[in-house]
Amino acid sequence: KMKIIGIIPARKGSKRLKYKNIYSLKGTPLIGYSIQAALGSKYLNTDNLYISSNFDAIKELADLNGIKYIIRPEHLADGTTWTQEVINHVDENVGFNSEDIIVILQANSPQMTSKKIDECIDMLINHKLWQVNPVNKDMINNGAIQVIKRFVREHKGKVNYNGVVLTDWIDVHTIEDIRTIEQLWKDRT
Repeated sequence: KMKIIGIIPARKGSKRLKYKNIYSLKGTPLIGYSIQAALGSKYLNTDNLYISSNFDAIKELADLNGIKYIIRPEHLADGTTWTQEVINHVDENVGFNSEDIIVILQANSPQMTSKKIDECIDMLINHKLWQVNPVNKDMINNGAIQVIKRFVREHKGKVNYNGVVLTDWIDVHTIEDIRTIEQLWKDRT
């Protein structure tokens, strides 16, 4: 039977903003926004959501929210590691089936919403797609959410049957990104 599994990769290090994934934005660590969005999804909950990290502060947040925690080995926690390698590591520890759906949620996307997570999952299921990603108005993928069929992680060559969902989000990599989001949120209130 097909399952839906959520994974939030969140390593300790960051090239441009120190401890980016726990950087406080309006009193909440960045990963906290991804956790809230995931737990608000109609598809994700503490039974099928995992955080992969090498950082005790993130383990504490996982424990606080009842989320399963996968200890990421240091060789998968540097700035050159592809997310796919991290997903493969979680899969090796948990054991997914080929038809399972994997929902990868960035820890540094504080504008992420439960509604958009569900929209991506619904699109994949309803249109029998292999992969769905959010894009902005210029059709550029922001990487905040990636919904894939599990077999895609082993697929060699071009991935077919893709879908997109429109968002207008900022991935946080710098203090300037934090300031931009703070201003956006201030302007909306």
